Amino acid sequence: MNSNTYNEDVLTKEDNLRYLKEQICPISNRKIKQSPYLAEVFKSDERTLWIANLITHYRHNIITYWDKCWGHNGYRYRRDWFGDYDEEKAKVNERAKRQIIRKAHKILIDCGITPETFSNLEGTTEETMKIAKKFLTPKSQK
Repeated sequence: MNSNTYNEDVLTKEDNLRYLKEQICPISNRKIKQSPYLAEVFKSDERTLWIANLITHYRHNIITYWDKCWGHNGYRYRRDWFGDYDEEKAKVNERAKRQIIRKAHKILIDCGITPETFSNLEGTTEETMKIAKKFLTPKSQK
């Protein structure tokens, strides 16, 4: 699997399972960091743990404005348009969930990710669940 290209149509189910087993981001094709806190929270659910770590990876590595807003001199970036940290984090996490679903649904399905996986995560909105059901429900169940 070439780390510089992403074409889910040419990947086999075996290729796609590597994303879960090796903790790789299906958007960036890079290995993701594991959160010890999330590992404890989801110790009996490897799929939800992977998705939770992907959301953190997305927030810190895929989008650039998050760390700029909350890092050194972040007040300059968030002045007049950012609210409370937890409120903004929840919004970004929901965007991350939807982007991961839209961009990597074939990989997610091959890894056994279902809409229920997303419902296990804190703060998953009805809008995100609609997208999860649309992209992650097998055609035979629609």
